[in-house]
Amino acid sequence: MSTSNSRSGFKQGLTNPVAGLGIFLWLIILGLVFALLSPDFLTGPNLLNIAKQSSVVGIVAIGMTFVIITGGIDLSVGSVISFSGAVLGVTWQSTGNIYLACLACLATGLLAGSVSGFLVGYGELPPFIATFGMMGAGAGLAFVLAPTTIGGFPHGFDFLGSGHILGIPVPVILMVVLGLIGQYFLSRTRFGVRVLAIGGSEQSARLTGVDVSRYKMLVYMICGLLSGLGALVLCARLRSAYPGAGQGYELNVIAATVIGGVDLMGGSGTVIGAIAGALLIGVIQNGLNLLGVAPFMQQIATGLLIVVAVLANQVRGGSILRTVRKRLAQV
Repeated sequence: MSTSNSRSGFKQGLTNPVAGLGIFLWLIILGLVFALLSPDFLTGPNLLNIAKQSSVVGIVAIGMTFVIITGGIDLSVGSVISFSGAVLGVTWQSTGNIYLACLACLATGLLAGSVSGFLVGYGELPPFIATFGMMGAGAGLAFVLAPTTIGGFPHGFDFLGSGHILGIPVPVILMVVLGLIGQYFLSRTRFGVRVLAIGGSEQSARLTGVDVSRYKMLVYMICGLLSGLGALVLCARLRSAYPGAGQGYELNVIAATVIGGVDLMGGSGTVIGAIAGALLIGVIQNGLNLLGVAPFMQQIATGLLIVVAVLANQVRGGSILRTVRKRLAQV
């Protein structure tokens, strides 16, 4: 891919309408709907609670954005959260050093991402297969390390998950700061341009001298590290390390990323859009909770959101229209 084409892919990622204005429009519309249906929805404490509950998904979605933009996917983030949390608990239980336990948690996420990235980037395995294998391994290792819930963390540790700075929950501050950093790297650095170029056309990116294997490994490492951070925030909020705590998070993270306008085919998307997608899922789940809707119905709603978001991406990209025209021409 030429430099001009790389910049074209970069601009496409920034001008994605869903990631730009559409996702925020949906946030406003759904917010107004739930506000009309429940008087408790549009209150300061509840809105902060939505942001806090969405923070883990939002943090991990930052890493998932980079992965999907390259044309990949990481199915293991939920298991990596569980595994990293189990390492946190076991290290704390064994050493009594919470700082060492936190470092071990982050290192576990980074290691898991490195393994997936190596398999995808250098082993040339399909991302689905590589991360599906890591998903199973991570989930199993979490229960091997910590068969039961581990608690007893020091009092100061819960500040990371439940503390406030100037009235704003710490997890929300982390999500926003990391989101701004991620958006900067995606939109303002050579790293981001090359990530977008790989997703736009991997073969063309190679021809221009981009080390595709290295960049693929890097994005999975970022995703793994942020999954480890997500485990820290989640364990701090729960004040315990449960080996199955990350189960199901992969669905919400991928949903948030796609709903936020990141193209599943790669080549376009924004970090800010992915975080907005996480908030949208949080709004829907919170609103349905206030209305007394059963949890399994919320899962159905999340699944439908993914389908609608992917369909909207394809319509916007013209792939469906091209397919229809092709079929009509064959008639």
